[in-house]
Amino acid sequence: MEEIDHVAHAVWDVSDALDKINAVDGFENVWTLESDKWQYETAYNVMGTTMFTLIAPTSDESFIADYLEQNGEGLHHIGVNVSDLDAAVEQLTGAGGEVIMEDTVPGVRTEATFHPKTLFGLQLQLIEWHDDVGPTARDHIEAMREAAADDRV
Repeated sequence: MEEIDHVAHAVWDVSDALDKINAVDGFENVWTLESDKWQYETAYNVMGTTMFTLIAPTSDESFIADYLEQNGEGLHHIGVNVSDLDAAVEQLTGAGGEVIMEDTVPGVRTEATFHPKTLFGLQLQLIEWHDDVGPTARDHIEAMREAAADDRV
């Protein structure tokens, strides 16, 4: 694992959360995406050099709605950059970790998310970015925006 890519916060309503957090000096909402596939809305934000996302359900069937019902609003997961996703997944599953979700955004990134019981209550998302994607939070957001425009998300 190389570095934290983003911190994701689960909320009931992205607009309400953005209204509150936009008052924080240095906080910038860069882009918001609604995913039909995952049934949630994500607000991609930066604070300095760090990406901070807000995720909210768009339907009662969304796993984010289930999460919020059980846990309330708060930290949902931390995304971590890795250079070799397969090796990192093998290492964590070899230590008893359980992958609960995998996804690929073609030409952008591949990811695997681990059950919170894997790391003492922390839901960890491992992300391997495509070689053509730059290293910064803004690069990652722009790559996702381009992928969404091409229906790859």
